[in-house]
Amino acid sequence: MDTTLELMGVALAALLSENMVLVTCMGIGTHQRSFQEPREAIRTGTCLTVVMVLGALFAWPLDLLVLSRSGLSQFRVLAFSLLIPGLVALLRRFLQLCIPELSRRMDSNLSSISTNCAALGTALLVSQRSYGLGSALIFALCGGVGATLALASFASLQNEVDLDRCPRSFQGVPIQLITAGLMAMALVGYHGLYLG
Repeated sequence: MDTTLELMGVALAALLSENMVLVTCMGIGTHQRSFQEPREAIRTGTCLTVVMVLGALFAWPLDLLVLSRSGLSQFRVLAFSLLIPGLVALLRRFLQLCIPELSRRMDSNLSSISTNCAALGTALLVSQRSYGLGSALIFALCGGVGATLALASFASLQNEVDLDRCPRSFQGVPIQLITAGLMAMALVGYHGLYLG
């Protein structure tokens, strides 16, 4: 029972109170089209989620079995910053060989994910918090889903809001920053939800 509640707490925290895009500002390193077109936002979010889950899956044993046991925990950032782009390169190669049509559609999204700090941040948070493998995968999956929802919501809001009506000094980047700030403030009420 406690394990189920802990996993639910980790999942809700990753989705809401520790949203990678809006709260921790880790997932904003994607290409600009992801913030303007909902379809691109969903593609980028899907790629980010896959890389975050794979990163957590490989970072957890790397940290537990190699870095911690050999007393090299201070090299986590270096190890994970090499691991994540390596995983992205392997994933891109796998898709090119096995599913070329999907590779053609997702290649630009995957290339932007290799330098996205949400994947690296997830691996670091998982190791710093000493999550078990199940909690690490739940955190990565829900963090990716939360980032996808934030990107898609922001892109949809950009399409829905009539930007011609706002004052001239607010058009463009200022209204986008205000929108992102209001979305982030909506999640402030969930702060402290983390149970892990």
